[in-house]
Amino acid sequence: MTSASRSSPVILITGCSKGFGRELSALALERGFRVIATARAVETLAALKEKGAEILPFDVTASPDTIAVFAATAWQIYGQVDFLINNAGYLQGGAIEENTLEETMVQFNTNLFGLLNTTNAFLPYFRKRRAARAAVDSLSDTWAKELAEFNVKCISIQVPGQFRTTVAATLRRGSCRIPEYTAADKLIVDYQAASGTELGDPAKAIVRILDFITTEGMDLPLRLPLGDDAYESLKRFYLERLADMEKFKAWSVGTNVD
Repeated sequence: MTSASRSSPVILITGCSKGFGRELSALALERGFRVIATARAVETLAALKEKGAEILPFDVTASPDTIAVFAATAWQIYGQVDFLINNAGYLQGGAIEENTLEETMVQFNTNLFGLLNTTNAFLPYFRKRRAARAAVDSLSDTWAKELAEFNVKCISIQVPGQFRTTVAATLRRGSCRIPEYTAADKLIVDYQAASGTELGDPAKAIVRILDFITTEGMDLPLRLPLGDDAYESLKRFYLERLADMEKFKAWSVGTNVD
């Protein structure tokens, strides 16, 4: 284990109670990072604290004002944050029609607006320091362009692949069941039944993430699909959409003012 020093980079990670967040925090500590680990239930972070992490209670669905106070508190611990990892989130299963508006909004408040508010709370500090990297799962394109002049990098690390974590076991189902959606239901049942047999190794994934975001002198992409199956599925996704664009190009173009 490499001991952290006052010159060691600081990494803040959300959603560290289990899974990728917890393992990434542990690896960063082993490599000598100064780690700020967060979770809603701070007692779940006891093991990380024993290893040397600073721990903070944090709910990404809190109000923007509350999150701003959290960011100020986190920044004051070491006087800097060099890497912000927005990891908190969860899967909501079922056909769209089977999820109530309330269930959908709860997920959006966690996975989207929580990420947005957390990153925005740290941006004033990043701009002033003119050096930071943020790993986010959406909005990267816009942030990357807006923050380029401040040397703040935003990277979307896309993890749609299958890794042996607790994600499948903790997937939330919509409260409504519509029998006609047999294919969608089977997809979820099969997904959860395969939990523990996924091909993706989370230990390899967290090493790849930490190596990637800390590599110096490399032109970072806007997004990085993580996982063998993620690479193939996203490649297929984009190629299918490009094929659709070309197929219906005649319907898309030719609408400029004469």
